[in-house]
Amino acid sequence: MRTSAFLKVIGRGTKGAGDLDRDQAKVLFSYILNGDVSDLELGAFCLAMRFKGESVSELMGFMDALEPHITQLDTGKRPTIILPSYNGARKQANLTPLLAGLLAQQGWTVIVQGIQIDPSRITSHAIFESLSWPILEAPSDLARSLKRQLPIFCPTTIISPQLQQLLDVRHQLGLRNSGHVLAKLLNPVGNTAWCISNYTHPDYSEKLKSYFQARGVNAILMRGNEGEPTAALQRLPEMRFLCADQSEHTSAEERFAEANPFEGMDAISTAHTTADILAGRIPCPQSLSRQAIQISQIL
Repeated sequence: MRTSAFLKVIGRGTKGAGDLDRDQAKVLFSYILNGDVSDLELGAFCLAMRFKGESVSELMGFMDALEPHITQLDTGKRPTIILPSYNGARKQANLTPLLAGLLAQQGWTVIVQGIQIDPSRITSHAIFESLSWPILEAPSDLARSLKRQLPIFCPTTIISPQLQQLLDVRHQLGLRNSGHVLAKLLNPVGNTAWCISNYTHPDYSEKLKSYFQARGVNAILMRGNEGEPTAALQRLPEMRFLCADQSEHTSAEERFAEANPFEGMDAISTAHTTADILAGRIPCPQSLSRQAIQISQIL
């Protein structure tokens, strides 16, 4: 089936566009990942999905196509949590490394997966560099990194170079695409690990819940803080714990009133404050400590 046939379904605007079924979505996304589409077709796909939004069947099919292109990471029998970090800091400090450190102190193996560079934002990768925490340069680095008992950063390009190429299309189009939605759903460790999946638009909550339950994986679903999988300094949103066995638990939203301990947004100052909090030299924001504690208690 030619790419144009799929574009005719999804490319009719917000009111006229239809959804691809799972098999169709897998075929189309396989074309994209394998480089079997023209630049014009790729741009049309990205814009069409941006206007329409992904259906559950399309997310399922896209991930079916992506799975053969995902490098698996072996953390053994360690209880593992995966934090996707694709937005970074724009208006306030990036709190994902702090949450990762708090979860590591609770005994979890924590893998933060995401982009390395974003000229307009402070990435978790940059903060990990400032903290001198482990950053994978190849999958073979994982065993050595696990021995340090610190959070580990894994760049998307290590997990899937093909997906990274699709993410990079943003630099030409100026818009995010379906690759960014999939990137936040990546679980390179396997179904025993827990992935925190954050969303920005409220209508994605039920859609992502249906996706995770259909795939039979463990996930924590929550409203993101500036697109990152953390609480905000004054608010811990509701978290929905979706188990692979289809059971579910929901934690209540909590609100706090406290000062911001982060004096700057840059990677170096954020790293210094993060290190001081983890070492107990300054108090930890209650919203972040509560998030880490709730995750550990419920799981």
